[in-house]
Amino acid sequence: MSIDISERQKQELVKLLTDISRQCDLEALGIVTREGISLAFFAGAGADADLLSAISAAIASTGENVIDKLQHGHLNDVMIRGSNGFTILATAGDHILIGSSQELTAVGLTLKTIRDAVPHLRAILTNAIF
Repeated sequence: MSIDISERQKQELVKLLTDISRQCDLEALGIVTREGISLAFFAGAGADADLLSAISAAIASTGENVIDKLQHGHLNDVMIRGSNGFTILATAGDHILIGSSQELTAVGLTLKTIRDAVPHLRAILTNAIF
């Protein structure tokens, strides 16, 4: 599957991710499609962006199935917390915004920042051609 986004959209995606990274200390930050195709991804050394993209899409899909079966409405986000870090997946239409950090004290700030970025992400990608 090919995804065509304009040069303007690419620049706006980079700006959005840069703004998020200035507000939060994240080891991985990215935008992927529901199919797990990476549109933009910043990850620290040793992180596999393709693997994180695919896993994130699978987790979001599972979350949507749970939300659907339990009739909880629309899936907004999924948070996965471990003893050494967390990952937040926020749905934005046909896309997923991913943020991951080992700084557990920053969960609240990161969740708020990711949630606040979702409407901007939707606006940027509204004109994308799939």
